[in-house]
Amino acid sequence: MAETIFIPFKKSLYDDLIRFSDGKANPAYLAVQQVENWIELNFSHAPHVFSDYFAELFDDRLFEFAEEYAPHWAEEVKKQGDAQIEELLESRTPLVWKEVTVPAGSQVRMIYVGKQFYGTVKNGRIVDEDGEFSPSSWTYKITRTARNAWRDLWFKFPGNADWIQADMLRHRARRTIREEGGSSE
Repeated sequence: MAETIFIPFKKSLYDDLIRFSDGKANPAYLAVQQVENWIELNFSHAPHVFSDYFAELFDDRLFEFAEEYAPHWAEEVKKQGDAQIEELLESRTPLVWKEVTVPAGSQVRMIYVGKQFYGTVKNGRIVDEDGEFSPSSWTYKITRTARNAWRDLWFKFPGNADWIQADMLRHRARRTIREEGGSSE
């Protein structure tokens, strides 16, 4: 028998599933099916495409997870070759900027002289129609002057509706480092 864990489940929902289905619904089975369907949905794409959500969850262990739970997808990706796998993983590389880590897939915005400019975090860089940039080089590309990228850049993480200033991300990261007993310098 497979190992089993127990997950908190609202008792009234459990009771109603049993009662209204006259005992035909098995809440444990339904929960397992939902997770398996969730995996199948996210790995049902072509081998070169995968859910940003899954990539964010599993980062560089995505293929290890897929080999276990989505073997058809993993096999198709392997057929693409090591270069394709490396390219997929690199596209998920976050932007690491001093003590701040911005997840791949995040949007970046800068407002300059009343105009908004947008890019995306990919391959550990800010990417727009002109190429890949560091935060400082992206602000310079837009303004052609030396600017404080911490002050000028705003990020919106995948799955989040709010924009947050880079400097605020830096302050949060430093506070976390201090609270964990590390140094932010």
